[in-house]
Amino acid sequence: MTKFIITTESGSDLSSELINRYNVQVIPMHVTMGSETFDDGSFDVEDVYRFYDQTGTLPKTAGTTPQDNSVVFERILAQHPEAHIIHIAYSAVTTVSYTSCTIAAEDFKNIHIVDSKNVSGGLTAVIVATAKFIEKNPAATAEEIVSFVEDVRERTRFVFLPQSLLYLKAGGRVSNVAYLGASLLNLHPTIILKDGYLVASKKYRGSFDRCLKNTIKDFLKNYDIDPETVIIGGTKRLSEDHKQLATVLLQEAGFNNFSWFTAGSVISSHGGPGAFGIIGIEKRQLS
Repeated sequence: MTKFIITTESGSDLSSELINRYNVQVIPMHVTMGSETFDDGSFDVEDVYRFYDQTGTLPKTAGTTPQDNSVVFERILAQHPEAHIIHIAYSAVTTVSYTSCTIAAEDFKNIHIVDSKNVSGGLTAVIVATAKFIEKNPAATAEEIVSFVEDVRERTRFVFLPQSLLYLKAGGRVSNVAYLGASLLNLHPTIILKDGYLVASKKYRGSFDRCLKNTIKDFLKNYDIDPETVIIGGTKRLSEDHKQLATVLLQEAGFNNFSWFTAGSVISSHGGPGAFGIIGIEKRQLS
């Protein structure tokens, strides 16, 4: 029976529990603050916020390099020479990581690369679904696993609600006019993933509490989500009150088995502190 090992980038924001549970091998992306570059996950996310507060500029994020991928691929195949690696990549249109792992894979056999078209908690959802598929289908081929990823990524829904547009403005993702307008009108635009891109979506008006409530309400109304796939969480400084509010809203809607994610440095460098995210995989439509 073929042994399959999943690899991915650190921008997946997989928890240590999930990494250990499914033996996922994580390849670090990179964050540059000033003149120093660090591996994502090697420092506290609060350092991102402190750097911005002190300098007024955002850290620069970068994907993995071919060498980063080669080191991990070589280590895995040295320990498991007959294994096949399923690399579920961070959205290819947002970073060089997909290209880097493709270049690295040329030097190895049995590496299968697929673009998740997702980031952060959305990538977590795709990886967990794939790991469960492999467990339930021990005779599956690499081609069948890749096909599963390609299917499930198209049904994965991720809505991100920043608490402030300050970081998005600093990164050039919203204009000064849009930022000022949103601030004056007390608007909170959501960010969704569409074809791998992070794009602005519905705007909510009012307090962050109210916007969070409406985000969850519309997410559950607009998508036919498999209850076993729901993940919620966000960036650091998302308050315990907001986490509790999200928990209560989901439980009232009959979703009791959701899991949590905590955004790492890559997505936090763009979304800023206290942002909320909700992810789920839509059920397959019956033909």
